[in-house]
Amino acid sequence: MRYMFGLLWVAFIAYALFMAPGNSPTNDPIFKELLTLQSKEPWLLTVFSWLGIFPAVYACILLRKSVTASKGQRIPAWPFVLFSFGLGAFALLPYFALIAPSRTGIHDPVPFVKQSKRGVSRLVSHKLTHLILLLLTLGTALYALIEGNPDRFVNVFYQSSFVHIMTIDFVVLTLLSTYAIYRDARVNGRTTNWAWAGLLPLAGPLLYLLTERK
Repeated sequence: MRYMFGLLWVAFIAYALFMAPGNSPTNDPIFKELLTLQSKEPWLLTVFSWLGIFPAVYACILLRKSVTASKGQRIPAWPFVLFSFGLGAFALLPYFALIAPSRTGIHDPVPFVKQSKRGVSRLVSHKLTHLILLLLTLGTALYALIEGNPDRFVNVFYQSSFVHIMTIDFVVLTLLSTYAIYRDARVNGRTTNWAWAGLLPLAGPLLYLLTERK
């Protein structure tokens, strides 16, 4: 798993830098419209906003507790989560590469160290935080479904390199959340079948968190 995440990270960077089709952000009007939230296409605005919600979801999963690596060296998740608000999967893939087992197969879960829930840890553990994120997700999804034009989004996907990478980044974050849930479920004694919830973008991980019993 470790090498798979590492190779995926390198491949994603190489694709974004050298192979992504469309206009570069420097001369891309769509990129500027999204940064100023002035895009007229609801699907573009929705996916762009989801990339802001996703790091918050990962924060809720990864920052509730501190992780102790199998070698006894603690690898904090917060720097990777913090950078993911701007870099998405580019920032999170190295973290999962570092904490994943180096060989495939069944492994005992990495032990968690209990901490007093203060500050950020308390915020990301609170059910109200999870509920607010879920409502934001569903609200933006409803807006895109009612007002959006999927054909327009597909066209822009090939015209703008930013939208192209943004969309792939969202897919990678969605797939990566299945592993995050699987790992969290094993440690917390929940059924690992919850990992499949990660295939439901954003809403699945949030439902996993909301159904957790204290």
